[in-house]
Amino acid sequence: MDVTDQDIIQSEQPPRTLTVLGLLALTALTFSYLGAYAVTNALVAANVIQPWSHGHDPRFRWLVTGFCILMLVFMSAGEFLRRWGKSDFKAIDEMAEAAD
Repeated sequence: MDVTDQDIIQSEQPPRTLTVLGLLALTALTFSYLGAYAVTNALVAANVIQPWSHGHDPRFRWLVTGFCILMLVFMSAGEFLRRWGKSDFKAIDEMAEAAD
């Protein structure tokens, strides 16, 4: 039995949408945590900034805001790249039809 490149390409499935969105959410959460908690804790430990009082800690709000902004950026970039790729494929198809 001969296995061709076409068979290999057809057998691969694209990644599931929920898996991709889950990984993007995990990435956004990781970066927002690093920005809100890890960096500020390091700055407080180095005495660069003063620690906040217990009742007025803004870091959780920073975490949520950073997560929302990063998810918005990721989704906007994905939509932009999807539309850009679709227009490129359309232009390639038009060139192929013109050559015939």
